[in-house]
Amino acid sequence: MRIPPPQVQAQWPEANYENPQRRGPAILILELVMLPLSLLFVALRLYVRGRLVGKTGWDDWLMIVATIFGTAVSILVILASTLYGWDKHLYDLSLVQLSQGRQISMSIQAVFIFSSSLAKVSILISYLALAPLDSWFRRLTKYAMAFIILVSTGSFILLFTQCHPLASYWDAAGLPSYDSRCIPEGFPLMTQAILTVVADFIVWALPLPTFYRARIPMHQRVIIIGLFSAGLFVVFAACIRTYWVHYVVWETWDPTWEGIHIWAWTAVEIHLGIMCGCVPYFKSLFNRKANKKGSSAAKSWSGSRAGGGGGVKGASRVEVGVKKCVSFTSERSQEPLSPTRGAVVDGVEEMELQEKRMNTFTTNAQYGHDGKWGFEFDGARGMHGTSVSGGSTFGNRVEIWPGR
Repeated sequence: MRIPPPQVQAQWPEANYENPQRRGPAILILELVMLPLSLLFVALRLYVRGRLVGKTGWDDWLMIVATIFGTAVSILVILASTLYGWDKHLYDLSLVQLSQGRQISMSIQAVFIFSSSLAKVSILISYLALAPLDSWFRRLTKYAMAFIILVSTGSFILLFTQCHPLASYWDAAGLPSYDSRCIPEGFPLMTQAILTVVADFIVWALPLPTFYRARIPMHQRVIIIGLFSAGLFVVFAACIRTYWVHYVVWETWDPTWEGIHIWAWTAVEIHLGIMCGCVPYFKSLFNRKANKKGSSAAKSWSGSRAGGGGGVKGASRVEVGVKKCVSFTSERSQEPLSPTRGAVVDGVEEMELQEKRMNTFTTNAQYGHDGKWGFEFDGARGMHGTSVSGGSTFGNRVEIWPGR
């Protein structure tokens, strides 16, 4: 740290160790909001990947480790700002408090490097799952991953080699000789902060050309725009954090008072980055809810039809010669309904299959004992072509065998 010159120290008020001016609970509130949110997002991601999809990958495990280090960042920042003087003026700190504050500052920097880099690598690994083999997008993703690993490794090494011996970093009693035993602290801090901004921007911008060229529905495009807007705010938070790093190490002689801004934007950058890395995996959760609503609607429709005089009670698949058809039993007569009266496919069964197979199956159902016409059901696009009596329809009729 920079040692305030005598003329600056001469302007300081008398040290107040009993009742010093403090920043207040703002940083505590911020951490207690951001940390639970990021933990919730990671928990939902693991639920989707582990329970709904039934498969986890390296990107999931790396995000878990990144979240562990992110949690450590929040805990250490709370301790630094409540117990170790990072919410007080430098002139109100005892030598013991100053030494403890420097120790916890180094710890925060170390776990921040791990959390930030692992979250980015996790997101890049998820990009690889989308990238075609031997594509520029795939190669650029690997280059970005190598860049982030090199930056984080170099930052970690530089953090623990800037002072010889290492204890000189936090030895408050040896501050007068700090400059002779440590390299200027501003260089490693600013280098790491700027490279973090570059890495955040790369992770944000890398898939933009791919999504721009993709032909996707408007509602999905809106979701992607919102997601990338949040990702852009991570880049913005990293830029603001870099500004405050510059201000604290080069513009002020009161680093413990002004340093609270660094810790605040560190929390925003870390936890918002983790949340943005988890959001894309929630699509399966939303699809499952939509399928359940569709299944409930189909069951409700079947029940309402069963309540009438000629309603449908159940469905069975039977063989007519060598052709399959779908027949229904009447609640009253227990006899198959005539296909010419408007047989319907068991919507409940189809919706349940659709839910289990995650919209990847295709089913063709044939109607008519003479095989002259039928309906098509495509599970990948939803359920089509169910015709009911009375002229009403559920889906779109598709003539597979035109009548003669």
